Amino acid sequence: MLPYWIWSRVDPINQVPIPHASRDNFLENTAAGLVFWLVPYGTTLIALPYVFYKGFTTRAWPMALSLWLLFILGTGGTTPIPRLILRGAFDILTLDRFTFWATILMLPLLGEFVVSLRHRGLAKYLREQFGDLTWRLVQAALVVAYLGFAIFTANLTQFRKFQPAAIDMAPIVSFLEKDEHWRWRYITLGFGDQMAWLSAQTTATSVDGNYHSARRLPELTTTPVERLEGAKYSGIPGIGSLQQFLAVPDKYNLKFVFSNDQFYDPLLYFSGWHRIQRLENGIMVWERGDIPPLPEVLPRKEIPMYQRIMWGTIPMGMIFLSFFAMTAFMWGPPLRRLLDEMGAIALAARFWRLGVRLWFALPGVPKRNVLRDWWRRFDDWLLRHSYLPTEDDSPEIPWQVWMTWLQRIPRPKPAPPSAHQVRLTLLVCLVLAGALLGYRSYRNRINDPLRIVEAYYDDLDFRRFGDAYERLDPETRPSYEQYRLELSVVGGLLASYAKLDSVYTSFVRQEPDRVVVRADTIWITALQEYRTTQTHTLVKRNGKWYLLFPKSDIRIPPDQFFRQPSVAWGSQQRRRVTDRTTAFADILDRPELQILSARLVKVNDRYSVVGELINTDVDPADLTVTSYLFDEDNNALTWYNAQYAIIHKILPKEVTPFRIDFEGVAGMRIEERQPGALEFDPNAFTPPDIRAPIANFEVYAKALVTGRDLYRGVGVQDVQVVQEDGAYRLQGELINNGTLEATIPHLLITYYDERNQVVWVDHFYQSESIRPQRTQRFDVPITPAADVETILDKGDIFANILREETSFEADWSERIILPPDLQEALGYHSIRVTVHSFVGASF
Repeated sequence: MLPYWIWSRVDPINQVPIPHASRDNFLENTAAGLVFWLVPYGTTLIALPYVFYKGFTTRAWPMALSLWLLFILGTGGTTPIPRLILRGAFDILTLDRFTFWATILMLPLLGEFVVSLRHRGLAKYLREQFGDLTWRLVQAALVVAYLGFAIFTANLTQFRKFQPAAIDMAPIVSFLEKDEHWRWRYITLGFGDQMAWLSAQTTATSVDGNYHSARRLPELTTTPVERLEGAKYSGIPGIGSLQQFLAVPDKYNLKFVFSNDQFYDPLLYFSGWHRIQRLENGIMVWERGDIPPLPEVLPRKEIPMYQRIMWGTIPMGMIFLSFFAMTAFMWGPPLRRLLDEMGAIALAARFWRLGVRLWFALPGVPKRNVLRDWWRRFDDWLLRHSYLPTEDDSPEIPWQVWMTWLQRIPRPKPAPPSAHQVRLTLLVCLVLAGALLGYRSYRNRINDPLRIVEAYYDDLDFRRFGDAYERLDPETRPSYEQYRLELSVVGGLLASYAKLDSVYTSFVRQEPDRVVVRADTIWITALQEYRTTQTHTLVKRNGKWYLLFPKSDIRIPPDQFFRQPSVAWGSQQRRRVTDRTTAFADILDRPELQILSARLVKVNDRYSVVGELINTDVDPADLTVTSYLFDEDNNALTWYNAQYAIIHKILPKEVTPFRIDFEGVAGMRIEERQPGALEFDPNAFTPPDIRAPIANFEVYAKALVTGRDLYRGVGVQDVQVVQEDGAYRLQGELINNGTLEATIPHLLITYYDERNQVVWVDHFYQSESIRPQRTQRFDVPITPAADVETILDKGDIFANILREETSFEADWSERIILPPDLQEALGYHSIRVTVHSFVGASF
């Protein structure tokens, strides 16, 4: 352990506490209480009072005292005692370890419980007060309860999956080994604990990991996220940390993402990643182009040689030493006889006696072996106090005052046989009455209209469509096939890529056989949080409440079959079949880009660079737009990539706006962390650490040729600016003229001044998909120009075009010039609405 303590001393762990359900209040979070308290103890909770009684009334009180301490610490946040005892360690440790240790420590006393129930005090009490039949029934009931709870615990994961299904790692390992993909880093999404098994099978590195104490990246140490692969289970903090890795992957040499959960697909797509293939095991591989490989030599911390030797020899040496000690009864006697025949034992004894005489002959050394005498006395004391008496009663210890109190309790006299029968009957009646009341309470709870609505949302969230269908009114609901069909045609961000965070229900109107319930839901998506409100009507049929299925959209598109001409691009990749490095002739030139305008602005205390660029090439381009901020001495203050407010894949001659929002590390500073400050605001923003005035900014644009994600079938019509409640909003209609369903439409609103330079860029996601030849209304707020503070009107722009082909001063038909009154009210001269979409069914 010495190397570990030395490392912890010179390189301490600075990690924001990671929330763990073992620290929750088990009365509020009953699921955590089940997993971290009830399941470990199981039916031993029945014997817990006897365990404490036996422990504190015998010489086993040290064991009982330790058990009591572990029992209290294992209750997590149910009581304030664990936090008072552990203090700062409460937010770091997982408290289920104390419950686990308690279950081990109580085993000797549980054995005493079984012995007492079979042959001693408990058996005597039950037989005297309730009769032999009750005594045998109690034993049988405990055995049945123990076996039943053991079976329930062993099959708990069959009721609720804790881990994803087993993943075949061979295709992923093969992919990483192919074409030197191991030269880049990767992350996994939706793998669970299997991410460690993948890491053990490949030499490729990942920014994620299982060992939290080894973290060094601020994006991980300043957020309460256990692992990036399960970021969605950490809510906004998890998604915030993951999106930073996806926004600037070149910072981490991150090129590949292996996704086993489509929840993250929108985040990956709108961060500029694209799907390249689905492996044989069903894992989707995402890639980000233009990422530099890892350097040949990675930095590492040098450990002193003696610590390396200790790490490599002492652990294995102790294992072998323990093995030899445990098998000493096998090899010890033959070895002793061999040494005795050789005279080695007599010689060693002679040298030992000589050494002892020389030691006691030294001045100042006592003539008695004080250490040996002290050890013998201490060993005898431990032996006496660790001995459990064979009798049920133990000698009274003076300071155990409760022994005196227990002795004052009068002992009940044996009951006659008639009393045994009456007590057994009463006991059976109490058990049956308790079971009946519990069943009725359960039936009333699940038949409550509010609970039915909550259960319906829960069924939809976990894709239990059969259970959800059974909650609909049998007299008005469609067939199950029609129900599934109507659910399937409602796609989009909420329907396909959202996770239900919470649902709050309340009554709107109540009648004897009909109620209206309002459901306020919070949905977590990989892009943002959505709050929705819906009303549901429930009717009572034969004493049971059912939901009325809402009416479906009966509109139909105009054409049954239609055709549309298109232009497609395809890349041959390597034209020659070879395992060598790609030939120079197969490497395509970068598309030529021109940055039309760029300016540094500040909105709501956030620095952003907004602008516009055009792909002047004849090939589609996969964009990466980066901006740097500099001080007066030309020192870089911070940098970031355009993430959401941009179209990453653009067609030839297509123009896209961009907005680069500079962010610091998502999370909180270690030195600023407050105890218990683990709640994150969904709209929280961590500003970059800018310690000097901004004097200049630079914008870099680069691209690779691509043929992916170029669907432009969605257009805009009927755009108008309206004023509602003193605020201006942009309304219009999206129409899908293409042949594919636009799963997640993405609106980009560009605002211009009178010189046709970009002032600000807004972006919005539509929550519902748009099927071909269908329309969808949009209504989004407009950011007034008064909220946009221009910091620098012009900066240095760098692209690979040699001669400017387009002037930003030219008038485009796509720009909508606002009326004079709106120009004065909003502060903009014109606006432009751009739409691109994520198509989820292309793979």
